[in-house]
Amino acid sequence: MNTSTITKKNFRFYTGIEALPDAALILSPDLVIMSGNKKAQRLLGVRFPDDVGKHIEQLLIDPEFSYYIQQGNFETPCSIKSPINDELQLEISVMSFGGEQVILMSRAIAKYHRLKKMRREFVANVSHELKTPLTVVRGYVEMIQETDHALDPHWKEVFTTIEGQVSRMERLVEQLLSLSKVENTRDDEDMKPVDMPVLVENLVEDARWLNQIKQHELRTHISQGIGVFGIETELKSACANLLSNAIAYTPTGGIIDVSWRRNGDKVIFSVKDNGDGIKADQLNRLTERFYRIDKSRSRDTGGSGLGLAIVKHVLLHHKAELVITSTWGQGSEFAIYFEEGLVC
Repeated sequence: MNTSTITKKNFRFYTGIEALPDAALILSPDLVIMSGNKKAQRLLGVRFPDDVGKHIEQLLIDPEFSYYIQQGNFETPCSIKSPINDELQLEISVMSFGGEQVILMSRAIAKYHRLKKMRREFVANVSHELKTPLTVVRGYVEMIQETDHALDPHWKEVFTTIEGQVSRMERLVEQLLSLSKVENTRDDEDMKPVDMPVLVENLVEDARWLNQIKQHELRTHISQGIGVFGIETELKSACANLLSNAIAYTPTGGIIDVSWRRNGDKVIFSVKDNGDGIKADQLNRLTERFYRIDKSRSRDTGGSGLGLAIVKHVLLHHKAELVITSTWGQGSEFAIYFEEGLVC
């Protein structure tokens, strides 16, 4: 390849970078700044050529970004404040480019955040408004069912169906409210030591009571003396969701292992079952809102498709990670990995 060909390729490349709607930085594999477009200068405060050769963390000094880089998982973007404007929120995406380079993309997301806030408020308000009429409907159904006059078998079945659907709606409303609550950001002051062994033991005891129909074998492996800093109600909700899912979707008489243990520099809460398992092409969608693998089965079990979305947001607040492993026809394991910094 001659010099003129390389020059033409470079020209096309940098012209393309300038045409991007977002700020873009070209980095080396070890994340050293090589070049970028003019939008990167305006949005990120990069100065060319002065900042060429600096590591990206010297430019974007933010704990969230540092954690994002250290994790090395760039499938989802990172949200940070602009280094030159505290009122501006940026979404950062990192991806491999051309095999030997990394491209960092950034865009202002103030409007996006406003829309997200409006959606959260809308969901919370609608959910609150739904609670009252549902309570009224349930009250009338129960009153009719408890009447002294015997109901025709047909109408008895109708009212039983109505009661079941009202219960399902109530669970959905409660989960929507829970999701709306955990989506709201909080200060680190809310984080307190949580006795995880006690929390897990209590969840398992509750599960044994709920498990009387399906009679699973619930086995526990709980390491004592290991707690984490967090919001106890949120952690309880996340762990309970994983356990209730295992009970709901593991066939009668199956085995469910619940553990709380240390593994190297992390501590792990996991729920493992020998149920049907999950197909590989479905794993990445499990934490999406309202996503259900089998809609008919979810209707039978009362699933809403919100449980794992709640877990995902709780773990984001706690800088923890949900790892899902599954083999179709053999079972699944849902594990929450807590970093050493949260252990107490």
